[in-house]
Amino acid sequence: MNNHQEELGGSGYSSRETPNRQTQMNKKERRKYPSLRSFTWSEDPKKSEGQLLVENTVQEWYDAKHATSSIFEIEFINSLDIKQCPFCGSHDFTKYGHKKDGTQRYICKGCGKRFTPLEYLLHLFEFHSINSTAYDNRNSPTTGKYWLIKTFEVLKGIQDNVVLDGTVYLDETYFAKTKSKLATKDGKKLRGISRNKIGVGVACNETKSIFIVTGTSKPSRKSTKETYSKHIARGSILVHDDEHSHSILIEELELESKVYSTRETKGLPDKDNPLYPVNNLHLLLKQFIRNHGAYDREHLQDWLNLFWFIMNDPKDKYDKVLKFIEMAVLSPKRVRYRDAMSSKHSK
Repeated sequence: MNNHQEELGGSGYSSRETPNRQTQMNKKERRKYPSLRSFTWSEDPKKSEGQLLVENTVQEWYDAKHATSSIFEIEFINSLDIKQCPFCGSHDFTKYGHKKDGTQRYICKGCGKRFTPLEYLLHLFEFHSINSTAYDNRNSPTTGKYWLIKTFEVLKGIQDNVVLDGTVYLDETYFAKTKSKLATKDGKKLRGISRNKIGVGVACNETKSIFIVTGTSKPSRKSTKETYSKHIARGSILVHDDEHSHSILIEELELESKVYSTRETKGLPDKDNPLYPVNNLHLLLKQFIRNHGAYDREHLQDWLNLFWFIMNDPKDKYDKVLKFIEMAVLSPKRVRYRDAMSSKHSK
């Protein structure tokens, strides 16, 4: 991005939304016109019921479009732990007074730009679509996809440090590859657990879970070790089916093994199935993925990270939103619109 574009970035524009002279002239021209809340009957002391209805409706519409921040929103914004300038990345910045609503201002000693914590959050992830979304109160067709990609970036590696202990339930589930990548034999699709399937390792205890792409279809001792070994505490109890590859975990992590073969558990009601905790996660994951049927299999782990975030603590949805915002603010990752919408993120 060149210097001109960086300057525009400070005004909330992206490179694809750069305002030209005509746009700037239009803004100046618009100032000549009266406010949308100005009516020909504004000074009339005897307004009709119809005029009052129009005024009140327009005022409600205006308030909805220009909602002021509550004291709680301002306190939250001011509590954000700012790490660097959102424009140049410098760590050398200082407080610079407050806005009229009480929002803290900062000024960067590196580039000289001023910013607020909210602007920091927006620019950190380059919310290019904010202007277009606000316009006409609707999102552009690509906004949802762009925000999803940014969500994936924040959640990358979120399961890396999860360790399950106590009684751990473990089993694999599978997802079909896209039709264009299916292997065939004599013109027919391969049946069963073949290389046309993508394996996902799922494990849980009473409080936590993990969802990891295994990298293979049929699990092997090697793939099983790579998938689970750092996520299960040594000496735990492993509840699993009769999959042979699980033996590598039992041997290396000194696990107590409780095996329930598929023949034993097939057809059992949920309350009687010892593998229900992990089987239920399989069911929920399948439903989640079906709701996003056009997902890119190349980024399946990103979807699993999102599902993990949904399923694990905090349970309260508002606490979860707050946690994600804090993660996003502290994340050093930037997602540029042009990169996010390139062919490599086609779905």
